[in-house]
Amino acid sequence: MKTKFTLFVILLFCIVFDTPAQLFKKGDRVCFVGNSITHAGEFHHNILQYYVTRFPESPVAFYNCGISGDVTGGVLNRLESDVLVHKPTHAVIMIGMNDVMRYLYGSAITLSADTLKKRENSLVVYRKNLDSIVRILIDKKVSVILQKPSIFDQTAKIARPNNLGVNDALKTCADYMQTLADKYKLQTVDYWSIMTEINKTIQQKDSSATVVGADRIHPGATGNLIMAYQFLRTTKSPTYISKIAVAKNAMKGKSASANCTVTKLKYNAKGVEFICKENALPFTFSESQKTGLSLVPIMQELNQEILQVSDLTFGNYELRIDSTLIGIFSSEELLQGVNLASLIKTPQYRQSETVKKELTKLWENEAKLRTISYMDIKYLNDFKNKSDLNLSVAYLDSLFTAKFPTNTYLKTQMQKYKVVKPNAKMLEKEADELRSRVYQLAQPVSHRFMLVSKER
Repeated sequence: MKTKFTLFVILLFCIVFDTPAQLFKKGDRVCFVGNSITHAGEFHHNILQYYVTRFPESPVAFYNCGISGDVTGGVLNRLESDVLVHKPTHAVIMIGMNDVMRYLYGSAITLSADTLKKRENSLVVYRKNLDSIVRILIDKKVSVILQKPSIFDQTAKIARPNNLGVNDALKTCADYMQTLADKYKLQTVDYWSIMTEINKTIQQKDSSATVVGADRIHPGATGNLIMAYQFLRTTKSPTYISKIAVAKNAMKGKSASANCTVTKLKYNAKGVEFICKENALPFTFSESQKTGLSLVPIMQELNQEILQVSDLTFGNYELRIDSTLIGIFSSEELLQGVNLASLIKTPQYRQSETVKKELTKLWENEAKLRTISYMDIKYLNDFKNKSDLNLSVAYLDSLFTAKFPTNTYLKTQMQKYKVVKPNAKMLEKEADELRSRVYQLAQPVSHRFMLVSKER
């Protein structure tokens, strides 16, 4: 009977506080593979920020393997040189936005047999290539995660011409990904469904609202945060940063605290003080991500840093951490639990902001490296003199003048390429150093907590 009761208590505790778990473990090398949405890097940098701050003692390395405009055939061709070259333990794939051939869709439904056949053929090629990509990676002992594509917004009433039917084609891609996942027993993350549903909800109030951008394709800060939330939630990432549970009985060796260590606990007539070292940091958000916070419960489900204090005399208490005034809370609020992750004045939050700034440098560094990969893979792959920068630039200039004279994106990328290509090796070294530095900056630190009664 005693054994059953003990088991019940353990299970109950597990429900209240989830034990930290992680999909990516210490030493893992994770390649995010895809098109321009992956190339831009924002959604997987959000995921990386979570991993660095939540598991600072378990470094993992993320690699951006997105190429703007890419399709499954392009991924298949560059798999060895652009993905496997990183010796990945995991490959996280999102592809389909360009495979469906958006130009085959217009603002009206078509009955053209030729157009409908081309659409179907594009999906046949997609299925064949994606299956080949997955099989090659599995044969190389790489764990594959399939991300069902983000949406094409064909419902927003905005200026951009619509390609009606593209999002339905992307749903077909998503369904095939699930078939493939079932076949090979792979993890999937469904962006299509959550983004379609949120889009529908916000457009009931504002027909011009969208979770992607004005081009109907590329998510901004809001969409990328939704995607990161969906990835972390789907892969069962832990809710809690820590639970700092303080009570008088903890002075006798009993504590409900989790993912942290509380020492030097002292109750007195004015309140309580103690030292706490948490094993993780809160996730911090930029101003541009605030809309996303209102659309998905990322704070409630993935960013809980709970301070729970029992046995306080009824009243209001001033909370200080390392002498910094954080706020004033009632004894009832403290008994219920205060989410410190929502308070930007804490030293834990400030430390996490420092980590985020360094991650932003890594993001900027990777953008330069992806410009090099983009030009080398898409436009210089068959150029015999690509080792000569001057000849490569001259070739690109003539190519773009002849074929893409009005494409400002390509022009911008070529200008960047001329600047960053000579520094490729240095940029790769800097990226590795930044991957190491963000974990150094995220290392846990002890803090002194003081709760002092405001009652006179």
